Amino acid sequence: MKVLFLIKSDKTPSSRIRIKDLAPLLQEHGIEPVIEPIPTSFFKKIKLFRKASEYPVVVLQKRLLNLLDFKILRFYSKFLVFDFDDAVYYKNSSPSEKLSDYKSYSRHSKFLRTVTHSDMVIAANNVLSQKVTELSPSKKCTVIPSSVNTYEIPVKTDYSLSSPPVIGWIGTSSTLRYLNYISGSLRKASEKYNFILNVISDKPVGIDGINVNFIQWQEETQFHEISKFDIGIMPLSKDPFSEGKASYKLLQYMAAGIPSVCSDVGMNADVAGNNEFCLKASTAEEFTDHLVKLLQNEELRSQIGIKGRKLVEETYSVQAVAAKLAETLNSIKY
Repeated sequence: MKVLFLIKSDKTPSSRIRIKDLAPLLQEHGIEPVIEPIPTSFFKKIKLFRKASEYPVVVLQKRLLNLLDFKILRFYSKFLVFDFDDAVYYKNSSPSEKLSDYKSYSRHSKFLRTVTHSDMVIAANNVLSQKVTELSPSKKCTVIPSSVNTYEIPVKTDYSLSSPPVIGWIGTSSTLRYLNYISGSLRKASEKYNFILNVISDKPVGIDGINVNFIQWQEETQFHEISKFDIGIMPLSKDPFSEGKASYKLLQYMAAGIPSVCSDVGMNADVAGNNEFCLKASTAEEFTDHLVKLLQNEELRSQIGIKGRKLVEETYSVQAVAAKLAETLNSIKY
């Protein structure tokens, strides 16, 4: 079955992780993916949307279109699927504690229109799926997580600490604020252990009192750099936008067998389980305690790292997720 995937751009992380990385494996399950970035030009956009009529299924990945664009796409699509992995119905105002800072009439209305008039919705986690159900109770919504290529990432086998130990974080510059959010936790941990904080991103960051080693993000080298971490961290603030995060950073660490600490927010809590796959922290103090605990205990690092890797292989690998996405698409009656 030919499926048209409409993405924001070839460089957008969400488009790469949720569509492009899965494309080769979808073919093994009877799906022939055709991936097209949505043009900015109105006329080129309409030309592309008209092509939707040539496909039994069209997947709109994360984009919230304006009313005219969406109506045209909907008109030409025989079966329209909306896929998303962020709380796109809110403003990205993390870590603000004011709920009003996240509200956006335009985002909410576009999201409501997209969900209501799509034939199927695919959400990256339970938080996002619950939002769909809240707004459109009868809408079919399938949870399909983001995936990690477990074959490309080197897996840790030695759980002794580097000298000095390396705590690591990866992400775009738009999420660097989460590192600043836990800067106090990092400083308190550094009082007991003199560690280096490796930050893999597109822009550098400075944190007072912390020895930060900036590493320029590159798609070709990101997994190699992650494998150098002794401990990975995925901090989040507890707010409506952050609760919708797809835990991709955490899954990358776990795929490499890296023991990690994450904030007990949204999907992170599901992935971490009962602290057997990752240590989850509800407070700044707990984040510090978990970091120190992992720095002190090689056996604990090994246990969590090995269990985390196994979980990713079984549930969050590109193989597992591609199979689930293909099964979902192949189940469509058109």
